Parts: sequence; structure tokens; C-alpha cells
Amino acid sequence: MPKKNRTPFTTPDQEHVTPDPVSWRRLVSVALLTGAVRHIGALLAGLVVTWWQHD
Repeated sequence: MPKKNRTPFTTPDQEHVTPDPVSWRRLVSVALLTGAVRHIGALLAGLVVTWWQHD
């Protein structure tokens, strides 16, 4: 029986080597949104602690 011609697993797919422009824009927007949410959460936590400790 002849051997099957198999491609090695180490060859990268040429379509997936370059990132999609939409994907990096989505990553940037998610990173900015995550940072904004963390800042808002920190501000709210600071306000709660300040209100809790006031006399």
C-alpha cells in the first residue's frame, strides 16, 4: 500500500498568520472598556470607604 502524503503539523496556515484588523480593534476596545470599568469600580470603592468611615 502506498503511503499517504501527510503535511506536518508545524506548518502554519497562511490565512491565520496575519491578524484580522477587526480582531485587534476589538481587543483594544475591550481593553479600554475593562480599564474604565476597573477605574469606576475603584472610585466607587473609595467613596464607599470614605462614607463608611465618616463621623
